[in-house]
Order: sequence, then structure tokens, then C-alpha cells
Amino acid sequence: MAKYKKIFKKNFKIIFTYLILLIISLGLICYLEYDKRIALEEARINDEKSLVEKIKSNYGHYVKVNSGTIFYKKKGKKYIPIIKVNSEKDYTLTATEINKNTKYFHIEELDYYVKYQDVSKVDNLIEKNLRYKNYLPFNENVVTKDKVSLYQNNELIYELYFSLDTPIIEKEDNGYYIEYNNELYFVNSEDVANVYAKENTNAIESTSVPVTVYHFIYLEGDNSCNESICHSEAQVRSHFNYLRENNFFTLNTTELGKFIDGKIRLPEKSILVTIDDGARAHNFIPLLEEYQVNATLFLVSSWYDTALFESPYMELASHTNNLHTPGVCPGGQGSPLKCADRNSLLEDLKKSRETLNGTKAFCFPFYEYNDYALSIIKEAGFEMGFIGGNRNVTKGINKLMIPRKPLNKFTTLEQYAKCVN
Repeated sequence: MAKYKKIFKKNFKIIFTYLILLIISLGLICYLEYDKRIALEEARINDEKSLVEKIKSNYGHYVKVNSGTIFYKKKGKKYIPIIKVNSEKDYTLTATEINKNTKYFHIEELDYYVKYQDVSKVDNLIEKNLRYKNYLPFNENVVTKDKVSLYQNNELIYELYFSLDTPIIEKEDNGYYIEYNNELYFVNSEDVANVYAKENTNAIESTSVPVTVYHFIYLEGDNSCNESICHSEAQVRSHFNYLRENNFFTLNTTELGKFIDGKIRLPEKSILVTIDDGARAHNFIPLLEEYQVNATLFLVSSWYDTALFESPYMELASHTNNLHTPGVCPGGQGSPLKCADRNSLLEDLKKSRETLNGTKAFCFPFYEYNDYALSIIKEAGFEMGFIGGNRNVTKGINKLMIPRKPLNKFTTLEQYAKCVN
């Protein structure tokens, strides 16, 4: 019996020692597991914080989306692809509280959603060209197919996965210009399902447009310009003020050409303001900008540096490079365009166009032209030629012989009002 007690006592010590070691081991394991769970929880929290910070870093009141971005329409809890954006564009985001579950931002302008990874914040939106809002829409709507591509300057901007039913703003031979998201876009005819009549406006459309001609302006206190084609600052101010007070839309030459071709409809009070030669023409710019009047300067491009006339309100077009020379050809004031060597004329006109950013608008020196001169400017790449004529421009006229109404220092405000109306 004593023997068994001795063995039990010895084994008990061993078992007890093992139990103690087991308890310690289990405790250590539990401690390590707990420590691991704590570390994992801390890592998860840090990951969430990092994710939220990443989402916040992409969010801004204004954002730029990447080319190839998809916009989504929310239906229940699902986000359905609705638009593909093929060019970088700027948008406004709706204010939102960001957390780890924020996967999409809401685009205010379109009421669609975009993944947060596809945007980056910017300080301001790029200013849009809204001149088309001065045009009268056609009383026709275009209905597109269920998938339609929208273009600007021949670049694909949007692919829409739905049909549009919208007014026609401008017509082209191979499609239409429409408004989408407060901008003008081109739709190819192949993407059009239907065109139908619809009254989009009852505003009065212009059936003819006056094109006026100024030459030289002299500012207040300068009496050195005594020719009849000199205009005082006071006279020009009275004219521009009249245009502003009577809500005239002042065109550029491209818009006038589209009017002639019937591609756009203009409001009743529309006008093209032109200036010839270039002498003193920079003095017009402060007045153009003050009264927000657009004008076209037909510049003899070798006479003056084009930098003198930089302004968003001043369009530059050609008055030849260096052919404003009288007495060269028989009759009238003898414009060289009527008889000079064809190659030398083409060389001059080519240089003028290159200097003036490829302009397609031309003004004949001294208003003089003949069939030979018309063929020359057409071969040189001009699509519009301006002459005299003292009458309004109407749709369908020959665009190489566009009439203008000359103004002089004796033109009263009453006469001017009658001229432009």
C-alpha cells in the first residue's frame, strides 16, 4: 500500500506539473489570440480610416471625371450603367456625408452617380460656351436611337444608353446640333430615329441681318482723323449703347454663314459689326468689351501685329496680306484682286489666312470684285466674301458676295437705328 501511495504521489506531482504547464500554455495562447484580435481590429479600423480618407480626398464640390468613366442611374439598391464619358469633363457633386460605405458620388447636373475612384476634385468648373442660347431653336425635335453618341469639335464626348427627344438647335448636312447638360453637341444622322414638328418657340425669327462697316475711330480729345470714314468715340459709343439697350445679338462671321445656309435661326434683332483695315482698330476693343459687342476686324495682315487686337470680342478675318493697293487694275479704285497674277494673289491670300488662324472670311479691298476675283478667293479657301451693297443679308444669297452697310462720321443715331432695324 505504501508502495502505491508513493507511486501516486510521484505521478500526481508530474500530472499537477503538466496541468500547471497546460494552464499556463492555454493562458498564453488565449493572451496571444486576444492580442492578435486586438491587432486585427486595430488594422481594420485603420483600413477603414484610410478608405474614408481616400474617398474624402476624391470628393469636392467640383470634380473632373476621367476619360472612359461610366455614369450610373440608381434603381433601388442597384446602380445601372447609363452614360459613358469619353473625355475629361467637369461636374458639380451633391453634398454628401462620406463614410466607409460611400462607393458613389451624386452628380448634381445630371442626377446620375459616379464611382468615387473615377473623379478628382478641381477648384472651378471650366466655363462653357453658351452662345448657342442666343439662337432660336427650330420648331422641330429630334428623337435619337436607344444608344446615341454626342460629339464636340469632332471628338466623341458621351455615349448615352438611352434615347433623347429634344429640340434641334442647328442643322447640318449629316446631322443635328442639340443641347445636352447645358452644352451644344452634334448627333450624326445615323443615330437619329425620327424628326417631328413641335413648337419650341414663338419668338420672332430674323429674316435678314444688317452688316455694318466702320473704319477708323479716334478717341476723345483726338481730332487728327478728318476723313469721312473716321468715327468719334462718342459716335461709336452711341451706336454700341443702342445695340445694348435694344438687346441686339452681335454675330461672328461663322454664325452669319450658318444663317445664310439656313442652319441656324437667329433672333429678330441680330447684327454683324465689321471694321476694315486695322488702323486705330485697337481703340475699338475697350468699347467692345464695355458694351459686350462682338465685332469682326477685316485686317490687312502685313500692316499690324495681330497681338494688338486680342480680345474675346474681336474676331480677325482677312482683308488680304498686302494687297490693299489702289490703281493696280482698271476701273474703280483699281484693286489688284481684279487682274493681278493668279499665283501672286494666291500666295498673298494664303499668307493672310495663315497669319489669321485659317480664317474663311474675306473682305474685298475697296469693295471691288469681278468673276476673276471671286474665283481667286474661292481657290484660296475662303467661304465668305464681303462687299458693299448697302442692303441686308438674306438667307440663300451667294456667300462670296455678302453686302454690307458703310457708316461714316455723319451717320446720326437716328440713321443708325434705321440702318440696323
